[in-house]
Amino acid sequence: MKEKNIIKKTGKTITDGADQIFEQFKNGVSRIGDLGTNTKNKFIDYVKDVFNVLPLLEKAGFRTNRLIVGVSIPPSVEIHFSRFKEVDKEEIDLLYEEYKDKKMFKMILKALLMSNEFQSKLSSESLVFAETCIEISIPPKVSIKYLNKEVANIHKIEADFD
Repeated sequence: MKEKNIIKKTGKTITDGADQIFEQFKNGVSRIGDLGTNTKNKFIDYVKDVFNVLPLLEKAGFRTNRLIVGVSIPPSVEIHFSRFKEVDKEEIDLLYEEYKDKKMFKMILKALLMSNEFQSKLSSESLVFAETCIEISIPPKVSIKYLNKEVANIHKIEADFD
């Protein structure tokens, strides 16, 4: 008998929690829909600015694997990078000078270089570095992503066949 009561209580708790999450989701979607045209246009310009600096970041040796735009409050842009070539410090300094008026470029490149330095000091027997993810939001976030070596080898084999 006790087990039935526990199951009922657990079921009610899960249902109440799901209802609460759904209500928060509805409120969030409603708030996104209420964003003014000015706010939407600013965010679109912000995303376009990110798109425009991606080719410049390739000059620094970082290739964009994917980009995810989060239409949320606050909005976010998540960019996944891999380093495909080493660029020496002098060349990086030249890029900083050449694009000194591009704040987005400097911000992302600085985060990528910091992440690359941090990642180079970490190692694992079973994991291999996969990519760096930068989430431009409030607050910003940099993630260093690792894959299991076996999974990474499968991806490499698949890429070799493409």
